[in-house]
Amino acid sequence: MITGDSRKDIIPPTRLCVKAGFVVSSPQDEEKKIILLNEGELVALDPKANNKIVFRILPGNLVGVGALLEREPVRYIFQATKDSFITVINDECMESELKSLPVWLLAVIKAISARTRRINESIHAAKTNNPLASLAAFCKFHSKDEQIQPQALLQEFSWLTKTPIPAATEALKALIRRKMVIPHIETETLSVPNSNLLEIFADYLKAQEQEKPWLPFKLTLQQKRILVWLSTLDPDTTQDGSGWLNFFKEHHLETTVSDWLEMQQFEWFTEKENHLLALNADKIKYFLTALQYEQNIKGTVK
Repeated sequence: MITGDSRKDIIPPTRLCVKAGFVVSSPQDEEKKIILLNEGELVALDPKANNKIVFRILPGNLVGVGALLEREPVRYIFQATKDSFITVINDECMESELKSLPVWLLAVIKAISARTRRINESIHAAKTNNPLASLAAFCKFHSKDEQIQPQALLQEFSWLTKTPIPAATEALKALIRRKMVIPHIETETLSVPNSNLLEIFADYLKAQEQEKPWLPFKLTLQQKRILVWLSTLDPDTTQDGSGWLNFFKEHHLETTVSDWLEMQQFEWFTEKENHLLALNADKIKYFLTALQYEQNIKGTVK
């Protein structure tokens, strides 16, 4: 269907040439904006550390995405180190562009924005006295196909979490020993084969710190058998409580009332309408992965 020129109300971004030393963005700016560096170089300066250089921005990179899309505070001063060309995208420009986008692309942008927010929340939540738990939570966002530069990983993790490089290095070695991060000697890179395992490991360390029992390692032998059996069922299997108990009995899995109550605590089931209970496939997979990699998690893997 032809609806006319849908881009006639688009407000274009502003392209600027800035001189060396020019501040393109700072925490004092009232207007939130995204800065795209087209040519030249920018540095991020930490105003809380006497304007120490935290990192450098090269052409093609963006700054201010979290500030504009998530309303996060701007932490650093971004300054040109030499004459540079930048593109400035402010609120009005972004809003006008978003109105012209198809629904599917808006959904993609929303998903990416949500992922960025989760990463930031994880980073801030991971700022503990345990660099190992912090690094595990940080690395879980890398996909298994991603080739990671060790030095870049350590530097980014260090300035984001304020963890000293030596402590971060020891934490990385611990993840490598547990085979949660794999080194590739030929390419001098790292990879994360199972990001879910890193999340589970971070949860385990958190429970250890709080001196709380960690449920996956507290299962009885019968509960482990039931867990494995549940993992073989159709994820859409739904029954009421008595139906599940009879179902266990039919498959020679004797289940006590205590076992059943603990399974509710384990969150292996989710409640549906009419008091029906469906399998919680994600939680079942979580427990299975924890048991499968128990030696990795406890640090006893050879």
